[in-house]
This record gives sequence, C-alpha cells and structure tokens, in this order.
Amino acid sequence: MAITSENSAKPRSTRYGQDVLPLPGKDRYAGTLLMFWLWAGGNVLLTTFLLGGYYASALGVVGMIVATCVGSLLGCLWPTLTGMRSARYGIDEYVGMRSTFGTYGSYVGVVLLVAINFGWIGILAQIAGNSGISAIHQLAKNGNFSTNFGANWFTLFALICGIVIPVVMLYISPKTVFRLVKWAVPLLILFALVLLFKLLGSYSWGRMTAIHPDHSVTFAYAIEAAVAYNISWFPYMGSWNRFAKTQKAAFWGAWGGLTVVSILFAVIGGMAALAFHSADPSAWATRSGLGIPAIFIIVFSTIINCAMLFYASVMALKVAIPKINYHLIVLLVAIPSIPFLYQGTLTAKFNDILTVVGALEAPYWGIALGDYFLLRRERLSIPDLYRRHGPYWFTGGFNLGAIAIWVMGVALWLWLAGSTTLISWAQKFGTGVHVYNVITASTPVIALCAVAYYLVGHRLGWKLRSRPRTPEKAVAAPADAS
Repeated sequence: MAITSENSAKPRSTRYGQDVLPLPGKDRYAGTLLMFWLWAGGNVLLTTFLLGGYYASALGVVGMIVATCVGSLLGCLWPTLTGMRSARYGIDEYVGMRSTFGTYGSYVGVVLLVAINFGWIGILAQIAGNSGISAIHQLAKNGNFSTNFGANWFTLFALICGIVIPVVMLYISPKTVFRLVKWAVPLLILFALVLLFKLLGSYSWGRMTAIHPDHSVTFAYAIEAAVAYNISWFPYMGSWNRFAKTQKAAFWGAWGGLTVVSILFAVIGGMAALAFHSADPSAWATRSGLGIPAIFIIVFSTIINCAMLFYASVMALKVAIPKINYHLIVLLVAIPSIPFLYQGTLTAKFNDILTVVGALEAPYWGIALGDYFLLRRERLSIPDLYRRHGPYWFTGGFNLGAIAIWVMGVALWLWLAGSTTLISWAQKFGTGVHVYNVITASTPVIALCAVAYYLVGHRLGWKLRSRPRTPEKAVAAPADAS
C-alpha cells in the first residue's frame, strides 16, 4: 500500500484529518485542556446518565456511587492507554492495529466499530427524538407524538440531531467538533451540576440513603457494567488522539475527561432514578425542574457524540478502503444507522450493546495493549504500517496468533459473564460463589489477553507467518510523526 506524493504533502485546512496518513507533530493542535473537553464531551451522553440508573435500585445510593467510581476509573483507563499509540505517531487506530493483527486482520476492528456504531447512534438519536417530542408536547400540548417510523416530531428530531447535523459538521471538517466542544461541554457540565443541586434540594441525601437496595444485580455486575460501558471508547481513541500535541496531553486529557464525566453523570443518573423511579433520562430530565432548557442540552450532547462516532467510522473505513473519497463516506456511513432509531427500547438496546462490547472488544484491545506496551515497548516502524509483505504482514495479512488469542478471549469473557451454561459447573468456587462476582469479566480478560499475546500469541503468529516475498520498496511516511 504505497503512500502517494499527493497524500504526503502538508495537509491543507480543507482536508485536514481526512486521510489516513500520520499527522506530523507540528500540525497537531490539541493540548491537554482541549483533549479534556473533547473526551468529556464524548462521555456527556444521556446513556451515561442511564448507566447509574441501570443498577442504582439494586445497590442503593452508596453502593451505586462506589461501583461507578471503581468501574469508571478502570473502564476509562484501558481505552486511554490504547490511544497513546495514535498520540505518539499521529496515526489512526486501525493503522496502528496492523502491527498487532496484520494489515487485513486489523479490519476485524473496523467491522466491530462500524457495526457497534449503528447501535450507539441509534440510542443517541432515539433519546434526542424522545426529548424533542417532550419539548413540543410542553409547548403545543398537541401534535403527532408517535415514535414509529414516519413523518412525525420524533423522526424529525432524531434525524436532525443524530444524523444530519453531525454529518454536515464532518463534511466540512473534523475541526468543527473541537470548535463546538470548547464552549458546549463546559455548559453541559454546568447543567449536570445544576441538576445535581436541584436533585439534592428536592430529594435529600437522607431520603436516598433510606431507600433499601433490592439486590436485583450484584456489586460485581455494576462494576462490570461501568467498565464495559467505558471500554466502548476503545475503537474511537485513535481517530481523535492523533490530533493531540503530546502523549501527556492525550493521556491526561482523555482519562480525565472520560472519567470525570462518567462518574458525575452516572451518579446523577443513579440518584435521579432512585428519586423519580425511572432510569430513562428523557423521562426524568423534564421532571427535575429544568424543563425545556434540559431538552436542548440533550440535543447538543447528541450532536457532539454522534459526530465523534461518525468520524471514527469514516476513518476506519478509509483505512480499509483508502481510495474512497472522505466526503462520500461521510454521507454513506450514516444511512445504515437510520433503521436503528426504531429498533426496541433504550434499556434493551443498552444491555445488548454492553454485552457485545465486553465480549468482542475487551479481548481484541487487550491483545493490542499487550502488543504495543509489553512486546514492542511503544516502538513501531511507520513506513512498514503502510506496505504489504513487511514485518506486520504475517500470514496473508493476518496475524493468526493474535486472532487465536482473541477467539479464546471472547470465549473466556462469555464464560466469566455466565453467557453459556455448557461449563457452568466451572463458574463457581468451592463455596458456591460465582467467579464473575469476584473478578468480573472485562478487566481480567483485557489483562489476560495482553499477557497471553505477549507470551504465546506473537510467537505463534510469527511461526505461522507466510514465507516473505521480496518486499516492496517502502515509501516513507512523514519523517517526524511524533
């Protein structure tokens, strides 16, 4: 895969960040604070509110806060670490993945990202649609409030906020997202703090602590939900961290932004769910006393997040099919998300996505972390990432060792999470305690897959590699990517 002279020229502002070549260090502009706002804006999601409400009634307010803090700190750390590769070399996530899974093997991650994005964007746009019809209902008291497919207020708000505006922003430039988050995200966080004070003012801390947990799920389940929710950022880190000026800015900006907002919003969502007996943010946001302004905050968060998700899908597809025009992909990638606006309820889709994320992404990026930090010690050959039959080619473009570890990691996650009964006898210690309730699933799978790849997977992949052909002449990427 040669790098053409046209693409290796200094990027013009009209197409900045629109190809898969490394961004030279002198052309990156996002410092720590801007990266903080970006990733804080990434987690300013109505689904982050939903996270705390997902297990609040089971654990009570104190248990919910502890589980959220532990799960968020762990869950946000893992994707932040994998984003360091893109921050160091200025490359997209899936260009860097070629060193781990092979040129074609990295496309497994592309498929995971694009498929999961359909569900995430469906959830976000659906919330914007529900919030929009709530605002119209308050203003007009009448109208078509159906949430089915057709010409109605739900479809209008969902399409405009979740699809149309994000697509227009990216069509212009990914820089538009950075411009928006600088002023919108501080306002969104301020909204959350106002909501917290209003919540405590109308429903005291004492009343919340008096609500007895119903133990419908375990403490480990809550931690796993928080971890799985936040590691869903794995596929997106490289798309945006390549804009960071330094690795320090990428790490602290990403981990700080993701973690702070994850804890703040999930705790508020959990407390609101206890107070209003509903985990759906679009239901209790209006009842909290902020009314229509809260609805428009929901709209802004939807626009920011859908734009971030769409851009990651666009760049992933560009990695797989580099000759496709950026603007064409921006237009086409949004279309498959539209049917997901009308598929199932928010809670049902939320649980399904967490399951898919945990089972498929935890082992996949655990292997990537083991390859980059343990095996390669953060050293990559950038020109070799862009050519065939080099050291990252392995067997026909696939690292069979990495793929074998990934398949075993998926099976391990399913076993730990109890999604199979074939070996349920092995899921308990001698006392009858489930293994999952002691160690959870995603975090141990990430760590074990990283170590397994370091000890066995890479050696297996290298042993099974194709007999190397005469390598193509490498065409150098920009000399100083870092």
